[in-house]
Formats: sequence, structure tokens, C-alpha cells
Amino acid sequence: MSSTELTLDNREIEFALKEWLHIENLSKFERFKDFDVDTIDLLVKEGHKFALEVMYPSRSEADRTGCKLENGKVKVPACIHEPYKKAYELGWASLKANPEFGGQGAPQILGMALSEGIAAANLGLSMYFGLTEGAAHLIEVFGTEALRQKYCQRMYTGEFLGSMCLSEPHAGSDVGASTTVAEPTGDGRYKIKGTKCWISGGASDLGKNTIHTVLARIKGAPEGTRGLSLFVVPTLHVADNGSVGESNDVEVASIEHKMGINCSSTCVLNFGENNNCYGWLLGEEGKGMANMFQLMNEARMGTATIGLALSSAAYQNTLDYAKERIQGSHINNMREADPPKVAIIEHPDVRLNLLNMKCRVEAIRALLYASADLLDISMASDNEKEKEEAEGIIQMLTPMCKAWATEVGLDVVRIGIQVLGGVGYTKDFPLEQFYRDLRITAIYEGTTGIQALDLIGRKMTMKNGAYFMLLMGRFGKMAEENSGHPVVGPIVQNWIQHCETLSEMAMGVQEVMTTRGMEGVALYATPFLMYCSSVTAGYFLLQQSIVVAEKLEALKAENNIGADQYKAFLKTNSDALFYDNKLKTISYFVDVVLPQFESLLTIAKKRNFSPLDISL
Repeated sequence: MSSTELTLDNREIEFALKEWLHIENLSKFERFKDFDVDTIDLLVKEGHKFALEVMYPSRSEADRTGCKLENGKVKVPACIHEPYKKAYELGWASLKANPEFGGQGAPQILGMALSEGIAAANLGLSMYFGLTEGAAHLIEVFGTEALRQKYCQRMYTGEFLGSMCLSEPHAGSDVGASTTVAEPTGDGRYKIKGTKCWISGGASDLGKNTIHTVLARIKGAPEGTRGLSLFVVPTLHVADNGSVGESNDVEVASIEHKMGINCSSTCVLNFGENNNCYGWLLGEEGKGMANMFQLMNEARMGTATIGLALSSAAYQNTLDYAKERIQGSHINNMREADPPKVAIIEHPDVRLNLLNMKCRVEAIRALLYASADLLDISMASDNEKEKEEAEGIIQMLTPMCKAWATEVGLDVVRIGIQVLGGVGYTKDFPLEQFYRDLRITAIYEGTTGIQALDLIGRKMTMKNGAYFMLLMGRFGKMAEENSGHPVVGPIVQNWIQHCETLSEMAMGVQEVMTTRGMEGVALYATPFLMYCSSVTAGYFLLQQSIVVAEKLEALKAENNIGADQYKAFLKTNSDALFYDNKLKTISYFVDVVLPQFESLLTIAKKRNFSPLDISL
């Protein structure tokens, strides 16, 4: 495989889905009864084929062409029109959507596995799919039957696109400062007036219309987020039969010229400049922020998936390059008169970088796939206890997934560029675009700092800390049952030390509150989130290690492999080699990478409040 092409880690994805999580078990739920193992295999194979053959060829051209604003209309790169159309025709863009409105109703984890390929192939294009599905789902859940019938199927099939409109020029993360207003007209409609910015997919020429979900304050409503309501605001009016009419007074003021995701149109939108923009209420008045959180949480998991998709693609690309690139001689032979040249994968520093990439990618995948599996259980299970526990752990995992997957994903791509050297900095290889495209993910849908505050200030205190204790309880069960495991026991024992550190830091929050108040807790929130996330990812990797150890022992027994035959066996049995490599990867993550995240807590352990005290 050429290092300028896109490679997907199919063996690792197959292991996670089938050998670890046993995704076929989801078919026992009525909701997912049609997704047996053969169906899932086919969907993953064909979905990744679509990503590689249809979407990926447009990646570079779409990035370099970007979007243009001409006479108030946004034109996206011509090369993404056909992939966009085919994605909806073949069902890949609405795989998880409700079958009632044209979707396939697939499990979240299957959607995530396919998104690994689709987002890596062309992230900017894939964003239109995710935003439209999220906006349509808001209408499906909170809209009237008339709104659902008018918009959902047309959005899930790509005829209309969708967006989420929260940010304003003076109200980014502080959504409650929004000044966009909604005035009831007395006939069920509201006049909308205001400006929204940083609106991904705010306008394009990919479909007939863009349907916006807009947060606005009804006149007389309280200040802050509790006064916000959620509205459906089409760019063009839509008749009951779905035909598109005149402008709804939604205008594109400008588009952003960004570092990455250049074929995703990021717009500044003016609503009601001519006092003729109308919206329809979604849900109850004053519940807009609560309702919008449905889309925000979906978007946060979608953003986390981008971290996985691009970091995995970066690792695969870097691995291919390291095997191809002949440079220098092996360090053991450097003193020879004319030592043979070797591929750079033979150099120790390159191998160290590759393993640092590999273990991080597999940890991200473990964290995200486990979260998606729990999300499917929370939606489909009839067992109330199972459902409630899954929902509680998902509350804890969502900010971890969003923040950790994107921050660590960025680090993976950075390492990859370092391995490629100068060529990694050029547009001839995909890593520089991966880095530019991925950089925004640690910012939007709530920055890493906001996710940290959400974890430590909200999720860990929910139900008097019940969700946090539920997660820690599962950690404890892992420790109790597997610390004496003949193969992975030493890795588990090492990981237990980090669980103890995590528990101590969590318990120390109240002490910090007493001495420095909430600002002291907030100061440590991001390092705590990064460490908590890495310990949690380690927990899911340990689940995998137990599966791997059993599979490997079974292969050795089946083939009568003794200790003296083991190395030779690995050269001839690809499954054994995969399992052996995975054990080494997990051991490295726990032994070497986890302490790196623990070191981020130095400021908290030292109770150093200098950032709060210094005069800057």
C-alpha cells in the first residue's frame, strides 16, 4: 500500500467489533434485530469500500478548492457533489437514522466503525452528513408531527441539509449571552432576528435547502440559558408537499477561511435582516438548551470519532511510509565499511514513535467503541438496571471521549509528521491535511477545558456521585477478578496503581474547594480529565487483553506450540502475531503512556495555584 493512499485498520476494527464487544449480540434487541453478524460484516466491508473508492479521491482537491461565496450563495467544491449524492443514494450518510424516515436504523457502534473510514476519507464532506442527521433528529424528537413529516425524510435522504446555530459574535462558549430574539406572531410561528457565527454547513449548493436549528430568546424570557428556546428555521420556505419556495430572510453574511476542513462551509448567518424570517418552535419554550444538548452530545461523540478516524489513518499512513522509505543503515551495523541501507522502520526512534502512535490509536478506539456499545444498550435494552447503568456510564464517558480522543488524536498525527520528516510537512502526503482538519476538533462542540468542567463539575457529582462510583466499581471488579491473571495480571496490577491515584485525586476535590473555591478545582480540571480518560481507556484495553490472552493460548494449544517454537509460530500465523502485538501494545500503554498523563497532575498534587495568583 502506498503511503499517499488511505489505509484502514480492518483487522483491529474486526477484533473490536466481533471478538471483544460481540456486536452481533445487539441483534437480540428488537430495535437491532436485522443486524446479524453477516449483515454487519457486509456493511462494514462495503462502507469502507465506499469511503476509499468514492470519497477519498475528492479529499485533496476539495481541501485546496475550498468553498466560495458568490452573490450571497455558497458554492462548495464541485468534486464533492457526486460523492455526496452517492452517499445518500446508497444509504451511507443516514445509516443510523430512523427507518420511518428513510434511514437504516443501525446501531451506534456500527455507525462509528463506518465513520472511521468516511471521516478519514474526506472529513469536510462527512460533516454535512453528521450535521444534517443531528438536526433532523432534533426535529424528529421535539417537533410536531407536521414538522417531522415536512423535514425529516427530506433531510435523512440528503434533499435538504441541516445545521445547528448556537454561537454568536459575542456569545461563543457562553451560549446564554445569546441576543437572537424570537417574537410570536400569533399563528404558531415566530419572527427570528439575530446573527449566528461559526455555523458549519450553514449554506451550500449540495441540496435544495438548508434547515437550521436555532437557539433564540422569546421576548420577555429570562436572561441566560434558561431563557433560550429552540426553533426550526428553513433557509427557504417549504410547502406541506415539500416543494421549496421563496427566501425565509436567512442570508449568508460571510464564510470563514479556515486552517482545515475547507470544503465544509462555515458561515456567518443573518436571520431577519428584513424582518421577514420565520421559525417554528421545537419542544417547549425555555427548554431550548436542554433540547439542543441532544444534538450537542451526538456531535461530541461524532467529533471524538473524527479524532479516532484521522489518528488511525495517520498511523496507518506513517506505518506504510516507514516500511517503504529506505534511509541509513541499521544502528548495529553503522561501524561496518559499507553497511546495507534499511527501511526507516528498522531505526529504534522510528519504532518508538510508531508504537506511541499505535497504542494511543487503539486506546482511543477502545474508549469510543465501548462508549458506543453502551449507548446502543441504553437505547435498546428492556432490562431497566442494565439500561440505567449504561446511561449513567455514558454520562461520564461523553466528555472524556470528546476531549481525550481529539487531544490524543492530534498528538498521534503530530508524531506521524515527525516520522515522515520533511515530506510530512508537504501536501504530497495526507498527514499535513489530517493535522489541519483535526485541529478544530479540540475546540468546537465545547473546548477541552469545557469538557473538563463538565466532567468534574457536573458528571462526577450527578446523583451524589453515583455515576462516578459506578465507573469506579467496574474498575474495582476488573482489579479483583484479573490481578492474578497468568498472562495479563502484571499489567492489571500496574493499572490498579493508577486507579488508586485517580480515586485520591477525585477525593481531593473537596479539599481544593475549601481552600481555593471552584476556581481552584477548575484550574486542575483539564489535567484531571486527561488522566481520568487515559485510566478509563486503559480499563477497556485490559478487557481486550483478557480476550487476546485467551485467543492466543487457544491457538498455541491447537497447534501444539511450545515456548521454544513460539517466535517461529508468530511468523507463520497472522492471528497469533496480531494477538501478541496487541498484548505488547496494551502493556506499553499501561506501563509507559499512563504515567505520562499522570505527570499532568503535578500541578494538582503540589497544590500550586500560581496561575491564579500571578499578575499577567
